[in-house]
Amino acid sequence: MRICRPAVPAWVRVFCMALLLAGCAPLISEYSLDAYKNATSLKAETLAMVDKSGEKYAPHKDDVDALTVKISAAYEFAAGIPNNELSATQWQIVRNPDGNLWGGFVRVWSSQGTVSPAFRLGIRKNISDAFDQIICLEVNKKESKSCAAAVAASQ
Repeated sequence: MRICRPAVPAWVRVFCMALLLAGCAPLISEYSLDAYKNATSLKAETLAMVDKSGEKYAPHKDDVDALTVKISAAYEFAAGIPNNELSATQWQIVRNPDGNLWGGFVRVWSSQGTVSPAFRLGIRKNISDAFDQIICLEVNKKESKSCAAAVAASQ
């Protein structure tokens, strides 16, 4: 005796296979030591530059430009890793010239010549917190840790 089965259309089989494969794909990239080093070293360099912003911008322009290139390179590195959109977005926010982190800070410092101690203090905290989030995300790709523990380990 032969049992008749209804034919399953090819598109249904392809769709089911795609769902199966998508379920196996990682949601986020793996840990990258290079990305971690980028974040920790650029945090230190960026905060050191913020500390200099009580001085005139012009003598620091070349150093600011070089640091901006390094931050852009960190963004490009993150954006080039598959399944790493969250990290790339974080770097994009840091470097955005219309934002309130490095890019916006450079815009203000260059246009005003110097920045006040109060502005420096506030922007320093914002930039530090942003880098801590980038560091935390990268560390948590390796093993689950609280952000406080991840940042403490980087200092």
